[in-house]
Amino acid sequence: VDQRISTQIRVIEDLQSLKKAISTKVFQSRLFDKRIKLSKFGTLKNGYAFQSNSYILEGTYNIITIANVSGDRYTTNECNHLSVIPHDIQQHQILNDGDILISLTGNVGRVSLNKGTNNLLNQRVGLLQITDENLREYIYQILATPYFEKSMIAKGQGAAQMNIGKSDVEDFEIPYTYNKSLIDNVSHFLYLLDQRIINAKDLANKYAKQKQYLLQQMFI
Repeated sequence: VDQRISTQIRVIEDLQSLKKAISTKVFQSRLFDKRIKLSKFGTLKNGYAFQSNSYILEGTYNIITIANVSGDRYTTNECNHLSVIPHDIQQHQILNDGDILISLTGNVGRVSLNKGTNNLLNQRVGLLQITDENLREYIYQILATPYFEKSMIAKGQGAAQMNIGKSDVEDFEIPYTYNKSLIDNVSHFLYLLDQRIINAKDLANKYAKQKQYLLQQMFI
């Protein structure tokens, strides 16, 4: 089982390296001959300043913080909860499945998609509201590249903790082309690679659970 786990970890690392190499090569190629500011495609919105003393261990609503935006395709599900939504929360702070989220503090520039419903946006996590839903996957794939994260780190400010703001994100220039078919094909191909990475991680988790179960049975 240990050997299976080690092999699976290498598979995951190879797939991640493959995706980074392909996305970097494609987006820097002449196929995407335009450079357009992100503000032309969407607007960055801030989260709500929840009071930590209102958190509960289990509840209807999940608080999505910067810790949940790990840089994987989807947000992690380990978080604090609320039983009631604050009365003054804004509509965009009640997240939809697939919303593009960006960490604005600490490990700035990490990007993940919101997974599921009943998730609420915490402060210092940015929501990129896309004006054209057909471009959601394409824009996500660009922001998921190491180049975007490195650009945000370069713009980060703060001595104790790094921070980026609305203009830092919206002024980022993304590679673009008016060839819609090319955009769709590239987006779908990178999406399929993401799914392979997710499946590989799920298998690694199953091996880990199998090992844990066997150890528990061994020492009963």
